[in-house]
Amino acid sequence: MSHPELDHSCGFLIHDTARLIRRRFDLAIRDLGLTQAKWRVLATLRDNPGISQSELAERLDIERAPLGSALTWLEHAGWIRREIDSGDRRIRRVRLLDEASPTLDRMSERFRAVENHYLRGFDSDEITRMLANLRLIRDGMRGSNPSDRSQNTITPPQASTSQPDAIQAQAADATGETYIRLLFECARLLTRRFDVRLAELGFTRNQWLVINTVYRHEGLRQSAIAEATEIRPAALGRLIDSLQSDGWLERRADPRDRRANRLFLSPRARHLLAGMHKRFELLHAGLMRPLGALRQQHLAATLAWIRQRLLEQTPQTHEPRRAGAER
Repeated sequence: MSHPELDHSCGFLIHDTARLIRRRFDLAIRDLGLTQAKWRVLATLRDNPGISQSELAERLDIERAPLGSALTWLEHAGWIRREIDSGDRRIRRVRLLDEASPTLDRMSERFRAVENHYLRGFDSDEITRMLANLRLIRDGMRGSNPSDRSQNTITPPQASTSQPDAIQAQAADATGETYIRLLFECARLLTRRFDVRLAELGFTRNQWLVINTVYRHEGLRQSAIAEATEIRPAALGRLIDSLQSDGWLERRADPRDRRANRLFLSPRARHLLAGMHKRFELLHAGLMRPLGALRQQHLAATLAWIRQRLLEQTPQTHEPRRAGAER
């Protein structure tokens, strides 16, 4: 069962476009040996020198184990240093070392190339309008939650000002904000809002990612769900076992390959999820209300175009990548 109408909501498009861009960044620097957690740590440290380890985890929204592994790897590589805060020994601060500069420069160059590629075809007015719309959503969500009023961005390394790129210059205004910076920040804030609502409904984020992916595209194999949700296969297997035992999901043998299973919603889950989606649609509508109908249409059309290009140019597997999860 597919729900293409959800693909046109601003909330979904913001979240999924940001997810796909991060995946493209992963591919762009694959030869550098950096996982997504590692490059996001490096990018955040460049903009936030001396940030505390707890604040780094908050900004990146990465679980403790993968973040700890990334920090340990980067420390052993000689690119970061962790140290005790001089004023509070309970706080550990993370600092970027000069040895990381060559890798950061290569990351910056490749990330700019990705960003510029997906802006081709837009004129300066369209880019300016997209920046303004994303900023309005971002500022509205920050205003409704005081803890989000700081510049808690999750961004790639910034472009060098010594050799400005024509498209990059178009994509940023006087504040230095680019569409990817704003997009990532909006996606982070949206995730926080939906995490609160999910907790009220008794779900963790990963549970909802799996259930909602199956809701939108029933009959996927577990490997495709792992790819769409970006949950590690072993953890996903345990999660699906739990959801099946709780009566949310059903495994059915693939008629074309009896060794494989496909995932479907249980009748009970399908009934309950229909009501839950109505609640999430209301939350979407409230978060996007500051834009107004016309600006929502413009932003949705722009992001849908970028997302479609990302989907078309992302290496495909035997299952559809477009099963990405909406929150």
